[in-house]
Amino acid sequence: MRTIPERDWKVLRAMKPRVLSDACARILNALESVAKKRESGNYEAYLALWDLLKKEDASIAVMFDDLKRSTGFFKLAAWQRNGLVSESDLALFTEETRTIVKAINENFR
Repeated sequence: MRTIPERDWKVLRAMKPRVLSDACARILNALESVAKKRESGNYEAYLALWDLLKKEDASIAVMFDDLKRSTGFFKLAAWQRNGLVSESDLALFTEETRTIVKAINENFR
């Protein structure tokens, strides 16, 4: 299995705290929005919050758990699919890595 080049691995690791923070902020905003909508009752709002949190927890796990060089391409691709890295972020990586990430994401469409 190919691993992400060392240069790109360093960029990915440096980027992780910001990307994780952005992902968590997005989730917290979504949870706040659901919590404010209680038209159908408190219990229903609780269930909606629980469902959203379980879904988002799974998403966080896919994007951030087991981050290592052998999973680097897949993690970066997941960050891009979820709108957590910009084109300017991707420009920090080598052409090889950008090409592989693009190919991974094309398989998800």
